[in-house]
Amino acid sequence: MRPESELHFIWMNRLFRQVTLEGEPIEVLDVGELNSHDGPDFALSRVRVGNIEWAGSVEIHRRASEWEAHKHQHDPRYCTVVLHVVLEADREVYDQEGRQVPTAVLDISPDMLAYLERLVQGNKSLRCMPEMMALGEEPFLDEALELLPERLEEKLARLRNHSESDHFNTILYHTLMRYVGAHQNNEVMQQVAASLPYTYLKKHASDLVALEAMLIGQAGLLSETPRDEYEAKLLEEYRFYQQKFGLTPLPAGSFRYLRLRPPSFPARMLGIVAMILHHEELLLSALSRLDKPIIEQTLRLAPSPYWQEHFDFGRRLDGRRAGVGRQTLTSLIINAIVPSAYYYAQKVGDAHLEQRALDWLYLLQPEQNQYVKLFEQNGLHPRHAADTQALLQLYHHYCQPLHCLRCPLAIAYFRHCHHR
Repeated sequence: MRPESELHFIWMNRLFRQVTLEGEPIEVLDVGELNSHDGPDFALSRVRVGNIEWAGSVEIHRRASEWEAHKHQHDPRYCTVVLHVVLEADREVYDQEGRQVPTAVLDISPDMLAYLERLVQGNKSLRCMPEMMALGEEPFLDEALELLPERLEEKLARLRNHSESDHFNTILYHTLMRYVGAHQNNEVMQQVAASLPYTYLKKHASDLVALEAMLIGQAGLLSETPRDEYEAKLLEEYRFYQQKFGLTPLPAGSFRYLRLRPPSFPARMLGIVAMILHHEELLLSALSRLDKPIIEQTLRLAPSPYWQEHFDFGRRLDGRRAGVGRQTLTSLIINAIVPSAYYYAQKVGDAHLEQRALDWLYLLQPEQNQYVKLFEQNGLHPRHAADTQALLQLYHHYCQPLHCLRCPLAIAYFRHCHHR
C-alpha cells in the first residue's frame, strides 16, 4: 500500500472539508484519475483558483517537504503537477524546470484520518463493523446490495473461463454442475463439466442411461470391478462413449465425502443432473421466460429409479428419495438459475428479464454459511438471498483481502460521517 493511501482515499472521495491555497479556498472540479504507476498521484485533475481553471496532475503528501525527500524536483514527470496537496505546507517546492509548484492545504477531520490509519494498519477482517454499524442496519444492507450485479458478473466470468463456449446452454450446464453438489465438491464438479463438453451430452439428451454413464464415468466414479448390475451397465456404456469421444475420466478419489449425507453423494447427484439434462428443453424454455414454477419443477425431477433407491453403487438409501431437497433447490436457484437467466437476459438485451432475475433473489430466504455468520455476529440480519449474496461479495473481495480503502461500504460510512 502506498504511503499516502489514506490521503488518496480522502481526495478521491472528496472527504475533505476544504482545500485552500495561500489561505483562500479553491474549487475542486475533478479529483482526476488515480495513478497506480510511477509519477504524480492523480492525472487529469481540474481545480478552479479564482476565475482561472487549472488542469493537470495532482501530487499528495503529508508535508510539503516530502516533495524534495522523494526527489520530485529532479523528475520531469512532475512538471505536469498543477497542484501539490498537503496536510502541512512546511516549505515551498519547485519542479525540474525551476517553476514553483502551487501548494494547497487539505483540511480534513483529524478523527477521520486517525481512523483510516488504524483501518489500513490492522490485519483482521470485519474490524470496521462497530463503526460501520453507525450507518444503521438497513442502510448498511441497502448499500451492500450495490455489489449484487458485481457478484453475478464475477460468477459468469468464472464460468466463461471454464466453459467450452459462451452459449447460454453451455453456461447453464456448467452452473448446474458446479452447484448441484456439496460445497466441498464444487471445484471437482466443475472439472467434470470442463472435461465433458456439453455438445457430447446434447447429442444424447434423449438417452438417460447414456447421460448417466458419461457424467458418472467422467467423474471417475465407475469401478472397474462393478458392485452391482447397474454399475456394470453404466460402465459398458461409458467405455463406448469414452472410445467415441476420446474421454479421459477424473482420477478415482477426486471427491470429498467428509460430513456428506448419503442423499448428496456425487454419483446420485450426477444422476439428478442427468435427469435435468434429459428435460433440458423444458428448463431452457422456462428460463427464457423465468417461469419459476416450471424451473423449480424441472430442478426437482426425480432421478432414474436406481438413484431414487441408492446413494452409491450397491448402497441403498433408507427409504425412497426423489430429487434435490429444498436447501439444494434454493442453492441451485441462487447460484445457477439466477446467474444463467441474468446472462441470457444480457445476451438478448432484455432489461426487464435481467431485473426479474435479480428480483428473484429478494424472494428467497437468506443463506446460512460461515461467512454470513460473521456478519450476523456483528449485528447484521440479512433479509433475503440478495443480501447474503452481496455480503459474500463484500467479504471475499474487500474484507478478507483487507481492501478497506476500495470498499464501497467504507466510502458510504465516511461520507455519512463527513456530512453529519
